[in-house]
Amino acid sequence: MVRKYLSIVVCALAALSPLAAQSKPRQVKLAAIFPGSIQDADYNALGYVAMQTAEKKFKIETAFSERVAVPDAERVLREYINEGFNTIWVHGNQFNSAADKVADAYPAVTFIVEGDGKLDAPKPNLWYMDRNYYTGFYVLGRLAAVTTKAGKIGWLGGLELPFTRGEINAVKQGIADSGKAVTFDYVYVGDFNDAVKARQGAEGLISKGVDVIISAVNLGNFGLYTAVKEAKHKVWFTTTYTSKKDQAPANYLTADIFDFNVVLAQILDRIIAGERGGDVMMDYGTGKARHTDFPLSNVDAATNAAIQQIADDVASGKIKVAKNLKEILK
Repeated sequence: MVRKYLSIVVCALAALSPLAAQSKPRQVKLAAIFPGSIQDADYNALGYVAMQTAEKKFKIETAFSERVAVPDAERVLREYINEGFNTIWVHGNQFNSAADKVADAYPAVTFIVEGDGKLDAPKPNLWYMDRNYYTGFYVLGRLAAVTTKAGKIGWLGGLELPFTRGEINAVKQGIADSGKAVTFDYVYVGDFNDAVKARQGAEGLISKGVDVIISAVNLGNFGLYTAVKEAKHKVWFTTTYTSKKDQAPANYLTADIFDFNVVLAQILDRIIAGERGGDVMMDYGTGKARHTDFPLSNVDAATNAAIQQIADDVASGKIKVAKNLKEILK
């Protein structure tokens, strides 16, 4: 009997050791929560596709919840854990606070969160997906600066969050580096998925004479399309996550493309191998998890070549995109 208890204690201590936590292969059951509809052909749809791809690639059980409100996130996370899911992906950094709290309560569960920049004190059971927004938005800023005829550029966003402030700063840096004398205005409409609010925000920018709008909303883009098509002067736009060329082909310039398949597969590979936490960057460049949609639309060949070179220089590191522009721009 003594030997039996001793064996149990030894096994328990081994399971708790850092080496065992990092090296023991893991059978993954993946659940994901999405802030919007998986049919948005945008951010949520990309997350859903990445999860379905991972299910087939790794032959794992998956589940998801869409349209999850921030106040409900903690409850939904706990429900999945109670159902036996041991890996939870929160697709949207508005859920990070909930994941951070639940991660403390369930140290045996692995959480995948998203953000921008390094975490100050990452938890041992947390994987961090750095979305690297800034690089792509710098390129959009350079494109907007050479495209505008009125000398007025606008940015259209949903909520004021650290990553959206970073987008704005990157656009500002792009404009400054272009050397063009243009003005820049931005507006938060209070929701990424409200088409009415997005249309109103876009119309407000257009009424100020803006002729290039850099969109950072999701389903709200459907309001943007109407605004640019009905504008009294020509208005071009860019989008994020997926190409929206088919929605307003005469006004579309490009998109800042995201591919979550790449980084989710990288993380799951390492989780299955036994790594409990870490971080993965969504690298920018042709063929990587983040890239600009080329060829550009509604520009001449010279502009396309110039912006392609800028994108290549950003990808190679020749052009440095700052995350904090306090020392550069006011």
